[in-house]
Amino acid sequence: MSSDEINQDEYDQDANNKEMLLDIFYKTKGNIDDINAAIDKKLFGKQKRSSTLFEKYIRARLTLNPKVLNLAGQEITPIEAAYLSQYPGLEKVEKLDLRKNRLGDEGLEVLLNSEKIRNVQELDLRNNQITRQGMLILSKTENLLNLQRLDLRVNKLGKRWEGKLKEQGQLPKLSQLRICLLYTSDAADEGLGVDLGGRRI
Repeated sequence: MSSDEINQDEYDQDANNKEMLLDIFYKTKGNIDDINAAIDKKLFGKQKRSSTLFEKYIRARLTLNPKVLNLAGQEITPIEAAYLSQYPGLEKVEKLDLRKNRLGDEGLEVLLNSEKIRNVQELDLRNNQITRQGMLILSKTENLLNLQRLDLRVNKLGKRWEGKLKEQGQLPKLSQLRICLLYTSDAADEGLGVDLGGRRI
């Protein structure tokens, strides 16, 4: 099989996953139990789970601190992002760390569609394969009105999005934004950012 054929297969699979994800999210109307059951049915057939390992991990983190949810480096997929977006207790979270996962644009979209993230003040989305499509969704969301700090470094983005996000006016409290081109080293992950006053940080 040629590389072109492999790439087309991956593209088709991604499209199918996105369609399944959005179908589950909207048909269940955001009900966490229904989302979990629908995902289990799609992925595991007739096998049943009382709770997922992902759910247990979220619960443990929120038990430690209901206002801080650190899910960095957990390989979170768009499907798990849909589950997270309706998780009980997410509405109390003020600091949400999702760096180094696999959200992509699809996972970001379902998360931003959730009213449960309206109290988030600090959001870390570094290294999540987010592209221009995800940024367009971010620029239009109405669920991050309390967001003050946003980190988007190490994604497939250019610095022009700094101005675009500010121009949209959907993030009225945003005071610190970090964004740069895609990098591969840990050193680059600590690259320059900018606050909305124009100062380098």
